[in-house]
Amino acid sequence: MSLRYQTDLFQRLHRHLDSVPIIDCHEHLPRESSIQAPGDVHIGRLFTHYASCDLISAGMPAEDLDRLRDGCNDLTPRERWMLLAPWYAYAWNTAYCESVRIAIQDLYGVEDFTADTVELLTEKMQQAVQPGFTRHVFDLAHIDYAMNQPLLPDSSPVFNEDLDEHCFIADMVDEFTAFPLIKLSSASGKAISSLDDYLQVIDWFFDQYGHVAGAFKVPRAYDRTLYFADVPRAAIEGTFHRLLAFNDPPDRNALQPLEDYILHYLCRKCGEYGIRMKFHTGIQEGNGNMLHHSQAALLNNLFLKYPKTQFDIYHISYPYQDELTVLAKNFPNVTIDFAWMWVINPATGRRALSEMLDTVPANKIHGFGGDYLFVEGTYGHAAIARREIARVLCEKVEEGRFSEAYAAHVGEMLLRGNALDNFNLASRRETYIKMAAGHRKPAVLDEA
Repeated sequence: MSLRYQTDLFQRLHRHLDSVPIIDCHEHLPRESSIQAPGDVHIGRLFTHYASCDLISAGMPAEDLDRLRDGCNDLTPRERWMLLAPWYAYAWNTAYCESVRIAIQDLYGVEDFTADTVELLTEKMQQAVQPGFTRHVFDLAHIDYAMNQPLLPDSSPVFNEDLDEHCFIADMVDEFTAFPLIKLSSASGKAISSLDDYLQVIDWFFDQYGHVAGAFKVPRAYDRTLYFADVPRAAIEGTFHRLLAFNDPPDRNALQPLEDYILHYLCRKCGEYGIRMKFHTGIQEGNGNMLHHSQAALLNNLFLKYPKTQFDIYHISYPYQDELTVLAKNFPNVTIDFAWMWVINPATGRRALSEMLDTVPANKIHGFGGDYLFVEGTYGHAAIARREIARVLCEKVEEGRFSEAYAAHVGEMLLRGNALDNFNLASRRETYIKMAAGHRKPAVLDEA
């Protein structure tokens, strides 16, 4: 059945977007060495996150979700389906679930999760999920490569030098405001016995990776407000000394100004190295958090104070996307990122992109980041993103605001060109490819 929006114009624009090799602005995909063994692969993999949140929101008991996802139990595919079935029926309508449904249809040839399909689906997944699967799926999704940040325990401190360079460029990640002193000291080979030592450790990481990382990611909206006050050193040095003492740890109220001080230092370092800062803003993954801590507008003082530092604002700060539109319009150093957004709420994503294209220069919008822990989710998300972006561009042509040629050009900018330009990815990835390849152990040849 042809849907109302699937006009000839839509079909032409959609085909054009399909031809664009996407630069994926954000992922959490694992190393090939961390891919599950075939016997541990089952449908719970597809509910690692996102869709699982909708299952919990619909009422699924947390212990049942744990059993669904557990690769160490002996549940059969049908037993896993019985855990999933009632809650999947309630959450079927969400884009989180649509994303995994698109993935199993296109990658595994299975129409949907049902009692009659889960055994075949499990079998096909176990055959497919093996080293090389990420690149295979990227090729099917026409994704060139992704800016990637594996999550613990599959992650090195701050930066991962050894991801698959055929699929990824690694981002630096802010661990500095969490103060894992022993880990950072070990990774840098530098002792930390004062605040100056700690700042030198930060300098070391930037000297090592600031020229090669895709960006610098700050994920702190999950556990604190995004307002980072400009705190003088004298106000926080004693707090840092308490961290070093271990027997007198500072409480949350004392620690936050120290975090603020370090974050401002990081802003200066990112400006110095020309590396764009990515901030998680808006909705937090999971089933409960302090949403108002995550508004992009809370970062306004940073945008003002550090005009030479570039900021990329993730997830369009949903549901505060209107504030972000104004910030990106006003500040030359602020860009908008649709990472995760197309599976959060496609309808809001369309409205936001349409309004942003009426308001913000088109070179300031990054149109896609999968933001998944499993690559099937990335595939489904990319399909939804192309569909929804094509709908917005089609609307602009039908309104007479864009020519078809200009709409196609904007689509290329959103999915590829803007990321290449704004993150300076061509030169950074060339350097990363050499670094990552150098970390691979050479094959050992058997002696004749």
